[in-house]
Amino acid sequence: MSAVDLAPWMIQALVASGLLMALVLLVRGPVRRAFGPSVAYALWALPLLRLVLPPMPAWLGSAVTPIDKAGDTLTVMVFDGTAPAVPAAAAASSVAWGTILAAVWAVGAAGFLLFHIVRYTRFCASVLQGATMQSRVRGITMVVSDAAPGPLAFGIFRRVVAFPIDFADRYDPDERELALAHEVGHHLRGDLIANWLALAVLAAHWFNPLAWMAFRAFRNDQELANDAGILATRSVSQRHAYGRAIVKAAHGGAVSAACHLHTINDLKGRLKMLARSPASRRRLFSGATCVGVLVLGGLGLTASGSGAAAIAETVSAQVTPPRPPAPPAAPAPLANAPVAPLPPAPPAHPAKGKKRVVIVKDGKSTSYEGAEADAFLAANPEMMPPPPPAAPQPPVRVRVMHLNEAKGGKVIRFRDPDGKEQTITVPPVPQVSERNCAGSGPAVDDRSEGGRRRITICTNRIERMTQEAERTAADAAVTEQQARRSARSGLATARAAIERDRNLTAQQRDEALQGLAQAEAELASEG
Repeated sequence: MSAVDLAPWMIQALVASGLLMALVLLVRGPVRRAFGPSVAYALWALPLLRLVLPPMPAWLGSAVTPIDKAGDTLTVMVFDGTAPAVPAAAAASSVAWGTILAAVWAVGAAGFLLFHIVRYTRFCASVLQGATMQSRVRGITMVVSDAAPGPLAFGIFRRVVAFPIDFADRYDPDERELALAHEVGHHLRGDLIANWLALAVLAAHWFNPLAWMAFRAFRNDQELANDAGILATRSVSQRHAYGRAIVKAAHGGAVSAACHLHTINDLKGRLKMLARSPASRRRLFSGATCVGVLVLGGLGLTASGSGAAAIAETVSAQVTPPRPPAPPAAPAPLANAPVAPLPPAPPAHPAKGKKRVVIVKDGKSTSYEGAEADAFLAANPEMMPPPPPAAPQPPVRVRVMHLNEAKGGKVIRFRDPDGKEQTITVPPVPQVSERNCAGSGPAVDDRSEGGRRRITICTNRIERMTQEAERTAADAAVTEQQARRSARSGLATARAAIERDRNLTAQQRDEALQGLAQAEAELASEG
């Protein structure tokens, strides 16, 4: 792909991926409530895949051109000389603004990535300097460092989980075990790699405020998805301990490429999730299916060259400088322009669209369009191109079939194209009825009686299944009420722990209590 073709493709990719970010921001909340945090987190693959999606090959568009458009434009050309070249000064001036915009974008993206790489490198060095190694779990090094503001995970090739120097004093054994599981989960799920990919997307969109909002939402969904995986098999008491660990680890100034146990910004959402029951396998499968359909549909609708990419193509056309046009040529007389005669055409048929006739000789051209083109072709019928040849039609074969009724069904006899007799037996159609059935069993009774298949739909069994489903739904409502009571108890326990914790500053305690109050209010509003 040349540099001239790369600029419009990149602009279309940026616009299309920005539109998909807005789409994910709109649907992430309903998707998380319906299918769980892990499914909502998977939605963020859509903007990344669109940004790296290559342009659709040009031959795909030409391959589907209707054949009836072939006669809409007629061009007659005689090459006896060469056309004058486009002045170099005009071509150079037409790409100046495009070059400037591309340079500004590239400098901004490179500066953004360089800033985060330097900041991440310095942060890792400060945490590891003077750190004490504790153990290794599944290839992940556990260290204790006075530079760690809270439990955090970092590193891709050298995977590390760091804890603050007072980790054993501030956290009880249950809280320490859950904090460790959280940070190890980030490594095992590949969240550190996902963070760098998200930073690369944000670098390409460094000028777009919507991309910054999307990045913060992506990190929140990442933490919620990891929380859901940790708490999927935990008891109510362990959920309370996890909430206390989140509150104790509250801090600000997180590094974008690392995974912290908690920051103050998303405290409320993390604590609210503790009151929700984990998503079932059926919900996860349904959500994954919906995400797959949404990703494929979004990529197909916004792909370069598709009809739904008109917005991106319009923006690209406004930003990308056009190619320099050919200089206008003076019209030339047609009296002395010899043209090779074409075979006579059949009677004219109605045309679709506007015709255009161009005569070129010695670098000079004359054009006729619309009514003038029709008049020119009427005066010069030998220039009308012949219609495209019709595709050969296959020979029509006559087949005679005989249908006979038999005890085992219907028998069809016919001869194939080679003259060989063939026989096909069609089984009898089963008899279908509905009624009340005695006892318990399946809702549909399929059996054969007297050589004939009979299908009976048991309406009373269907009604019984419906009643059992309604009772199950009522039991689920009771379970949900119990979960809400447990959530309120957990929030009360977390509030008491915060008020007793003397290691928190006044500002940290106020921010944590404010988040708990908001969570309690929203839990009360939900019933």
